[in-house]
Amino acid sequence: MIYYKSFIILLGGISLLAACTSASPELPTTPAPEPTAIILVQTATKPHVETSTALPSHNPEPSRTPKPSPTLPAGDDFTCLPENGTRVSAVVAGVTDGDTINVQVGLQNFTVRYIGVDTPETNVQPPERMGLEATRRNRELVSGERVTLVSDPGVGETDRYNRLLRYVIKDDIFINAVMVREGLARYYASPNAACGSLFFDAENEARSAHTGLWAP
Repeated sequence: MIYYKSFIILLGGISLLAACTSASPELPTTPAPEPTAIILVQTATKPHVETSTALPSHNPEPSRTPKPSPTLPAGDDFTCLPENGTRVSAVVAGVTDGDTINVQVGLQNFTVRYIGVDTPETNVQPPERMGLEATRRNRELVSGERVTLVSDPGVGETDRYNRLLRYVIKDDIFINAVMVREGLARYYASPNAACGSLFFDAENEARSAHTGLWAP
C-alpha cells in the first residue's frame, strides 16, 4: 500500500513536470545566418617591366655650304674688276657672236652680254665688217670652256633684252679686253662700268696698231 502511494505521488510529479514543460513559452530562436559565398576575383595585371625611355636624338639638318667664289687671276687687266661683284663659274654652251654667249650655270642656262664691248653685227645681211671674224675669235676663246662670270653693280644685272651683263674670264684671259685689244670690238662706253678705262685704252692700242676694225 505504501508502494502504491509512492507510485501515485511519483506519477503525479511526472505529470506536473510535463504540464509545466508544455505550458512554458517557447524561447525565440535566432535563425542561423546564411553562409556568405566569398568570391575571390583575380584581376589580370600586366607584369611590370622596367623600361628606359630613349631621349630624342638631335639630328641637325645638314648645312648647305656655299660654293667658294672662283679666284680671279693676278695681272693688271684684272685690277679693275669690282670687289663687290658676284663671281660665278659657268660652262659656255654656245657663241652667238663676238660679244654674246650662252652659258650653263648648274642646271640653268643664261645668255651673257659682255660688259663694255660692242662687236660688229652678224644678224644682218650682209654681216658688218669684221663681224664674222669677231664671232670666230670669240668661239676660239670660250666655246665649250669653263669661264668665270663677274658682275658689275655699277652697270646692273641685265640689259633691256634680259641678258646677263658680265665680265668674262677664261684662265688668265680677260675676254672682254682681248676682243677690244685685237681690234674685233669697239669700246662700248658705260659711265659706271668699273673697267671702262681699261677698254678705252685697249681700243686706243688697236687703233694705233691699225688692227682689225682699224686696219686701212
